[in-house]
Parts: sequence; C-alpha cells; structure tokens
Amino acid sequence: MAAEVPVPRAPVDAGAARGRRRPPRWSGAVAGAGVVLAVWTLLALTVFAPVGNVPTPWAVVGQLLHDGPGLYWGNASVTTWSALQGYAWGNLAAIALAVLVLLVPPLEGAATQLAVLTYCVPLTAIGPVVLIVSPPGARTTSVFLAALSVVFTSVVGCLLGLHAADRAALDVVRAYGGSRWTALVKVRLTAALPDVFAALKLAAPAAFLGAVLGEYFGGVDSGLGVLITAAQTNLRYAQLWALALLSGAIAGAGYLLVGLVARLVTPWSSTGEREGGTS
Repeated sequence: MAAEVPVPRAPVDAGAARGRRRPPRWSGAVAGAGVVLAVWTLLALTVFAPVGNVPTPWAVVGQLLHDGPGLYWGNASVTTWSALQGYAWGNLAAIALAVLVLLVPPLEGAATQLAVLTYCVPLTAIGPVVLIVSPPGARTTSVFLAALSVVFTSVVGCLLGLHAADRAALDVVRAYGGSRWTALVKVRLTAALPDVFAALKLAAPAAFLGAVLGEYFGGVDSGLGVLITAAQTNLRYAQLWALALLSGAIAGAGYLLVGLVARLVTPWSSTGEREGGTS
C-alpha cells in the first residue's frame, strides 16, 4: 500500500481573517437609525403629507434651529433636575427596602407587594392627587412621579442581586459567627452590584418619563412637559416632534451614563458580558 503524501495547507491570510470578524456593535445602531429615518421620511412625504401632522426629519431639525437652544436647554435642565431628584429618592427607598428584607426575611412578602403596588398605581391617576396637595408652583408632582416610576424596578433588581450571593461565602461568614449584617456588607453587596446597576440603568429613563408626566399635569411654568402641552394645544407639530426626540435623547443619555458608571464600578461584570458575547 502506497504511503499517503501529506498535502500542505495554504497559509492563513491574517487580513482575510480580520475581514471575517463581526462588525462593531455600533454599526447595527447606525443602520437601524438610518432605516428609521428613511421610513419616517417616506411616511411624512406620502401617507401623512395631506394632514401634515408628521413632519420630515429636516423640518424637525429646522424647528430646533428656529427656536434656538435657549428654549430647549432651559426647560430640559429643569425637567432633568426634577428627574434626578426623583431618581435619587426612589432608588434610596428601593435599596433601603431591599436591605430591610435581607435583615428581616419575614418582611419580604410585604415589601414585594408594596413594590408591585407602586408599579400598578397609574401615574395619570396619582398625579392630580399629588398636584392638589402640593404647594402652588412647587415641582413636587414631577419629583414624586419620577421617584414612583423607579421603585419597582430597583426593588426587584436589588433583591435579585442580594439573593445571588455565593452560598459558600455566606456559610463561611456564618461559621465564623457573622450576623446577617456582616454577610450583607462582606458578601451580598459586592455580589449584588451588577444586578443593582442593571436596575439603575432601567430606572433612569423611567424617572425622566415620570418627571415629564408630572409637568404635563400643570402647576408649573417651565419644563419639557409644559412645552409639550403648549405645542399640542397650538398644533405645532414640528415642535412637538422635536420635544419628543429631545426627551428620548435625554432619557437614553441617562441610561448610557449609568451603564458607563456600571462598567467602571463592576469591571468584572462587563468583562464577562464581552467574553460571553464574543464566544
């Protein structure tokens, strides 16, 4: 039997291998934005052209330039500050509630029901009530609705993270006579950080939405909610779309900012996500 002659393999082209790599993540977002703009323009020029209630993207940009940055910046900063206050108060309440549940486990059922209640109460129903009991001209409604919008998400995220601690590490703490508080500080808090930041990311847009909705009920003379109400009343469609896009951009910026902080505080979590996504 003749011996088999090994066939030499062609060398791997490093440039071709790099060319077969997956495109960067931002390319999908850019492509998606391009598709949305194309569909938006097509609908504005065809289906909604007779009515005119859907302006083209360049009409919205023109409205932004016509109004000037002063109008939007001043009102957006007021709304953002209310959202930040509500975001801080709501998340502090959620974290305190989750920690209390860990220290007193029988309270978990009541705490969960309370969090679900804050999620189920319609903001459009509670907003007028808060407005009535608030001092005239105060931004209490905006701050309160922003805080109420984040409680459920943050409570669930905190509880999931605190319960995700390594059992072996908790057993070591108990074996050395550590209390629930010691286990919370030494083990659970570190393990909970990725889930807590995931909840905080989702809470950022929710807080901004609650702040805008609080202004929509009235009682204040500035804010994006006030501008939205005026534009809707006066049928200024281009300005209404500009305000909607600006609100979405600010809410998205809050989400990205919290995500950046999460990468800095919990680098082990972000590294694991990258490795899992590229495997």
